[in-house]
Amino acid sequence: MITNNITNTLLSGIEQKTPQVDSQNLEAYLASIGKAEKDLKKIDPAIALIDKQPADSEILAMVANHQKQVVQSMVSGNPEDAIALALAASIEVYSAQLEAIEQQTKGLGAFEDAMEVMWEDISKTSPLTGYTLEDAFQLVLMDVLIHADDYNLSDKDMNTLQRFMECGGSGMHGSHEHYNGDDFANDVASLFNSIYNQAPPDSLAYTITRSMQSESNCPDALVQQFQTGWGDLDQWNDDWNNGVGDVAPLMRMALLSSVLADDSIELTTEEYNMFLTGSLSDIDAFMTEKYGKNTITYINSDLDGWNYHYDTNPDENEGYGMNFWSSEGVTVDYFTELSENLPARPLTDEELKEINRIGDQVKMLQQTLKYWLQICRDEQMAIARNI
Repeated sequence: MITNNITNTLLSGIEQKTPQVDSQNLEAYLASIGKAEKDLKKIDPAIALIDKQPADSEILAMVANHQKQVVQSMVSGNPEDAIALALAASIEVYSAQLEAIEQQTKGLGAFEDAMEVMWEDISKTSPLTGYTLEDAFQLVLMDVLIHADDYNLSDKDMNTLQRFMECGGSGMHGSHEHYNGDDFANDVASLFNSIYNQAPPDSLAYTITRSMQSESNCPDALVQQFQTGWGDLDQWNDDWNNGVGDVAPLMRMALLSSVLADDSIELTTEEYNMFLTGSLSDIDAFMTEKYGKNTITYINSDLDGWNYHYDTNPDENEGYGMNFWSSEGVTVDYFTELSENLPARPLTDEELKEINRIGDQVKMLQQTLKYWLQICRDEQMAIARNI
């Protein structure tokens, strides 16, 4: 029988001992080999798909888990078999590689990577001014929420944080429950300084607050922005409906998560990055092409938890502007769900290459497993003839 390089590597240098199986246990051991062979055949269709469709880390992870179970069933039946342990170790290696890719392409890992990309784009301009100050600070607050155990914020600061997440940043201004720009001007310095003093040195919040303090004169510049740059309802409504300006980081991630979860849409890497760094007009163009509506209409009709409230005679008791469906601002529970459940993003070229390489390993290990099980069967049949 011809073996591949992985098989040869596993077999060479290993002292092979014929397992001592008495007649009482021989039948049971042969049955375990038969079951393992049948279990292995169950994943042959998935193996065949590897050559017929684009790389899929989820399929490969499923195959790896199945292969691992097959090997473990044999290890438990024959604990002295060094080849089984070597096979298990090989599967563990590429299982770990697949898990690492999975962690970076969806969920919290991908969410944090997206935040880094947004900060890199925002920080190209220095010093920060206007709404970019607010966008940068919103990224700080998002990082704080992800690593909440590192901070000891007061109830007042947490209230300001939740309000800011709803109404701070590009395109987000509004007034809810009598909380508006003047209130932010009064409260934001305390929140900024509390985070600045507590942020761990290796955190994104640390990087951004240090930059904002040293290069953009914060928190004073943030206070000034809220005092003079709040704008009015008509201005914000006109901007949203005419694709003018940018989109705040939290709204970018809310929109991105919603689109990624839509099975009818397959984002390209370029489109994914556009959601992170493009202008409102860029996102409008995508929404119009894919959904036949601009971004603000999509928010009002399709984005869970959000709407843009516009009334030519806004009542302060009702609120106006960008609105999250909670009287407390953006809640911690909402943000946690949004960040931890971010759907999978498109794979980068490097990730595709790595998954294709792992796919080749999976196919070779599948053949190795079949060859190894046949060896086990042949050895036991030889023992049976001599009993």
